[in-house]
Amino acid sequence: MNQQTDGMLLSSTGVAWDEERLAGRYAFFRKLRDKVSLRLIYYPYWLMEPHGTATWRFFGTKPVAMLMVTDARSGRCLRISAPPLLKEERLLPAEASEKTPFFPAVLENESFSLKVQAHIAPALYEEERAKRQAEDFALKAWNRKCNLPLGPRAALACTDIAATFLYKPFWLMTTEEKTQDGRDKLFIFDASTGIGGLSEYWNVAEYAMALPGGVSAS
Repeated sequence: MNQQTDGMLLSSTGVAWDEERLAGRYAFFRKLRDKVSLRLIYYPYWLMEPHGTATWRFFGTKPVAMLMVTDARSGRCLRISAPPLLKEERLLPAEASEKTPFFPAVLENESFSLKVQAHIAPALYEEERAKRQAEDFALKAWNRKCNLPLGPRAALACTDIAATFLYKPFWLMTTEEKTQDGRDKLFIFDASTGIGGLSEYWNVAEYAMALPGGVSAS
């Protein structure tokens, strides 16, 4: 993330779904639209591409590779089939509030210029630590693929890992109705794909619920 006087420049999967598009897709959102608020959270990930070798005693050496994302807060890895298309987005913050982790800002990208309440989740895994997580994940996956039960055993090695830091934006939908402990109820939309849910994005939900004055899963 680059923070300059003209705002914060983020490498992101991009906000492609705004309130109007979400209302067009989801009937429940249209019905609740006047009773809910949307806040934007940028969650950090590492895009990892490990490369390595599998060497058999009698069959020689073959290259192996994998594409994955690593949660930059928990270190959890997930294999993916194709890299996301990354875009540059700029947040132009107004004065931050001391009462909430979300700050008023204008979001600018190739599709939108929106006034938003935004929050940028800090990464806990720097590049080298994230690469170690990715290497361990890749070696275990390659071992399952190359070393079948009763089959010949391969020696596996990770030779290099290409790493790219990115943010994925999510809309946090909260309702006027509070939980018994006074917290907001929560629903999450992927701002890049428009897909909504909690179980799909539980890592983001857990983070949001832990924020000061946070939310609860509805």
